[in-house]
Amino acid sequence: MNAISFRAPQLLWLALAVPVALIFFIARERQRIRIARRFVSERLRGVANPLRFVRPWLAALALLGCVIALAGPEAGFRVVPIEQRESNRVIAIDVSLSMAAQDVGTSRLDAAKAIAKRIIDAQQGRVGLVVFESAAEVVSPLTSDDDAVEALLDSIQAGEVSNPGSDLSVALMAALRLAGDTAQRGDIVVISDGEDQSTRLDDTVAKLAQRGVPVSTILIGTAAGSTIPRPEGGGDLVDDNGQVVTTYARPEALQKIAAATGGKFYANPFGEHALDSLAASGGTLKQRNIRVPIERYQWPLAFACVAMFLGSLANRGAE
Repeated sequence: MNAISFRAPQLLWLALAVPVALIFFIARERQRIRIARRFVSERLRGVANPLRFVRPWLAALALLGCVIALAGPEAGFRVVPIEQRESNRVIAIDVSLSMAAQDVGTSRLDAAKAIAKRIIDAQQGRVGLVVFESAAEVVSPLTSDDDAVEALLDSIQAGEVSNPGSDLSVALMAALRLAGDTAQRGDIVVISDGEDQSTRLDDTVAKLAQRGVPVSTILIGTAAGSTIPRPEGGGDLVDDNGQVVTTYARPEALQKIAAATGGKFYANPFGEHALDSLAASGGTLKQRNIRVPIERYQWPLAFACVAMFLGSLANRGAE
């Protein structure tokens, strides 16, 4: 036999009021009899009903049944199948100085942050965050706390890693260490303007393909290019010869990474539904069964209704 539990057992304390209510009902019944005997004849009072004395007890039992029903009794379980998407997704964001260029209506980095937040909001598993220039840093390990990741995302700035340049290879390796730590399927999303000075990108991409980790890439920036504001302000960045530096979005490396690993490539996906296919591709859909307690509040509630009905029958012949 299945044990009975309660959804809100603290409400059972209300049952302590039932004896008090019973005493009140009995006192009221006795007072009614005294008043009736004083003003109404025995024949008119319906003394032929021998069940009148049980009416207070039935009212108290009805009240007790309502208290038990309110506490939410549960007995037994039913098995409910649910589907759940499980995944680890690592977002790697380029924070090199070229991401400060403003050729997409805002800085490339701000656009990358907005896109990353859309991806995080759509993610149904855990998410991690990596930033990179010529070196990579893990900003957030894999976590289900989306708000915490987004707060960390807001804090990153161009040039934060303090290793000038862009190396997609080191970014992918750092992301792979996070995405591949568990048995759950993981994927990687790289957001960058595509500039790359890595020398081992082909080897890294081959390793990702061998491990079966898809990498989707998102290009931020335009082919027309833009100058780069100085981090400290005061004009545009210049090279060693005093020439103003212009940065251009370069899709080639990002397209190669996505194609070789089975990921998707996106260029400036600023439309509302531009990333729907990326959101749908994250994770593996799994089905598992959970046991849900069966509510039995109907039993004490039905008992209370029967007690109230019998109490109304016992009240026949009232003065």
